[in-house]
Amino acid sequence: MAKASTTYPKISKKLWFLIRDRLKQSIPSAITPTLVISLSPMEEASARSNVLGPLKELGLIDDKNKPTDLAQRWRHDDEYTAVCHEIRSNVYPADLVEAFPDADASKKDSIKKWFMKAGQVGEVAAKMYSDTYILLSQADFTRPEEKITAKVAPVKQSAQAKKVKPTSATIQETKHEAPPPPPSEQAVHRRLPAIHIDVQVHISPDTSADQIDRIFESMAKHLGTYIK
Repeated sequence: MAKASTTYPKISKKLWFLIRDRLKQSIPSAITPTLVISLSPMEEASARSNVLGPLKELGLIDDKNKPTDLAQRWRHDDEYTAVCHEIRSNVYPADLVEAFPDADASKKDSIKKWFMKAGQVGEVAAKMYSDTYILLSQADFTRPEEKITAKVAPVKQSAQAKKVKPTSATIQETKHEAPPPPPSEQAVHRRLPAIHIDVQVHISPDTSADQIDRIFESMAKHLGTYIK
């Protein structure tokens, strides 16, 4: 049955899970200020008011700071959701639970305004009340850091990749120039030196005309073989 009080428990999510993790290891005979301080450094007065007080209001420890049966179940993952909702129905008015059964992110402001009116408190206190209510409503035992997945940005090849300067170990291409083509026949003739041949023919006066013709014909034949 919901309490008719205008004050409500408020405990930070960090301390909530620190206490639960400690109970998962073993159940202590009592949750004392010293035990709380060993989990999270704080003053003894702060441990009493900010941890032991809310745990009593939530029904997780009794008046002697001993863990209750509810705390025994609260530490088990398979019972966590049911225990959180049971605590919620025991601590908060039915109209609040019915109006905000899921308490998603879009309803945080509305829940805070409800606590400001019902508890007659300011925004800071109302926010702490609403945070604890949302913690119980969501009933998610997964730590926020466990939900974060590492995102590795893919390495993209830049369109203008950096040019690597060749080192002494870099194999460099040796440019081989093609041999020049053989010179053409005309070029050869142009480069050859000019040849001038003087031929003197001594013909005896008693040589007949027919013999002279044969002499010149023979000369033309043989000289033509060497001169083109």
